[in-house]
Amino acid sequence: ESWPLYVQLTNGKTFGCDFVVSATGVVPNTEPFLHGNTFALGDDGGLQVNEHMRTSEADVYAAGDVCTACWEHSPLWHQMRLWTQARQMGWYAARCMAAHALSEKIELDFCFELFSHITKFFNYKVVLLGKFNAQGLGSDHELLVRCTKGQEYVKVVIRGGRMVGAVLIGETDLEETFENLILNQMDLSPYGEDLLNPNIDIEDYFD
Repeated sequence: ESWPLYVQLTNGKTFGCDFVVSATGVVPNTEPFLHGNTFALGDDGGLQVNEHMRTSEADVYAAGDVCTACWEHSPLWHQMRLWTQARQMGWYAARCMAAHALSEKIELDFCFELFSHITKFFNYKVVLLGKFNAQGLGSDHELLVRCTKGQEYVKVVIRGGRMVGAVLIGETDLEETFENLILNQMDLSPYGEDLLNPNIDIEDYFD
């Protein structure tokens, strides 16, 4: 069978495919800010920021891809250099600067309680929640998956009977319910695989 493209992996295997999506990651571009300054850098090279988005330099704040969040993270949040998170950080940094100027106290924003990202990919709605790829969980988790070809893909990450992450592709209408289940850390053990049973409207259970 002939394919438009072929990909050769480092193990020598070759696969035919229709197209290639390259995800190369993001490297913080801090170099323009380092000359003549003594910014503390994170392990990934980003400018270290505390829970108020302040760098190690006095009165200098950073947000988005250039920074590394160095506060103690919520168990359900992680930094991932995406435009949605950059926007949240920028908005929160502005609030922190205003609070500092007015000598007001400010708490870490709720958006840092749960990782979430919503976008579209090949015209499919994509929602990522929490530890959607079991980041940092090792083998201590299980996956529940539901897939309807051409319509939807649903993956849930369960740890200790509780939902800690999810991937939703397509018009699943599950994002609000799953977001609440992740935040509430409800014990879902009694439901087992019925959690993703398409014949059961789980919103009726958990709304």
